Amino acid sequence: MSRSRAALADGFANWFGARDGCAPPLVTVERPQPGLSSDTVIVTVNDGEQFVARLPPVGGGLFPDYDLARQHRVQRALAATPIPVAPSLAYETDESWVGAPFLLMPKVAGNTLTTAPPYLTDGWLAEADNETQAALIEEFLDVLAAIHRLDPSDHDLGEVSGGGPELLGMLEFWGRYLDWASGDPEATAIYRRALQWCRENCPRSPPAGLLWGDPQLVNLVLDDGGGIAAVLDWEMAAFGPAEVDLSWFLVLHEHAVETAGADLPGWPGREAVVASYADKLGRELADLHWYEVLANIRSGAIVLRIGAVMAAAGHSPAWTAQVPQHRHLARLIGSGA
Repeated sequence: MSRSRAALADGFANWFGARDGCAPPLVTVERPQPGLSSDTVIVTVNDGEQFVARLPPVGGGLFPDYDLARQHRVQRALAATPIPVAPSLAYETDESWVGAPFLLMPKVAGNTLTTAPPYLTDGWLAEADNETQAALIEEFLDVLAAIHRLDPSDHDLGEVSGGGPELLGMLEFWGRYLDWASGDPEATAIYRRALQWCRENCPRSPPAGLLWGDPQLVNLVLDDGGGIAAVLDWEMAAFGPAEVDLSWFLVLHEHAVETAGADLPGWPGREAVVASYADKLGRELADLHWYEVLANIRSGAIVLRIGAVMAAAGHSPAWTAQVPQHRHLARLIGSGA
């Protein structure tokens, strides 16, 4: 189920007209791809200027609450920094315009990568030479380190999500999320064992800063030369140590390689990525084994929620038992800290 594009176009036209004090402009709405985390549409005004609007998902989403105000604060604050983000132009709480609150941003020109087909084997990045691929990874790590080096007290970020900055608070957050995401004891058993392992082996937390929350190559807009034009998707923004984000990136890349059956020839390798990132961050990284357990718990819990949403829509969630998180967690928590 999704919102009518025609109804959205009418609503946005009236909103732009009221904002600018003129007759409603000609507005068209396109939905580039369906999403579970949000309803994202491209809004074109008068056949020219383009915007991206994010609305809460229709029906059940991936999170118990969908806080557009939080995303608005984070993106607006980061737009005043060197971090390449699309600034939040407006956060509209009046649901009478399009039937829901929405966040409006300028559309950043460029290209994005896809998971289906997988960007590791299909598309321009897979076809690029090794040097181009390696350069993108380095620039990605540059941006990630720049995010983590920010002093949150210098920016009006407000309250974010994820239960941080303390690690035990993060574990409590994801334990509650797991309770909400799935009521299947068999499906959640490995994640609950892993959460208990994390509590028993919780390391001393490094300094905390702003976390992107979902650092992946697919959450970038890339210019024609393969450079980063914008960092997308701040709905999982949190406070915590940089190891949380880096491990998420490493774990999801590993999962993508397993799924695609191939890696980018220009991927520098895990050890090189970790060493390069530590140099950019300006400190040694600690306890990555523990943080990779946490990344598998978080991503696996979200997969279980996706399965629940699909089941509610009449689709089989059986595929969720085949995701690699189960195997990785069994290996990680069985091998010690």
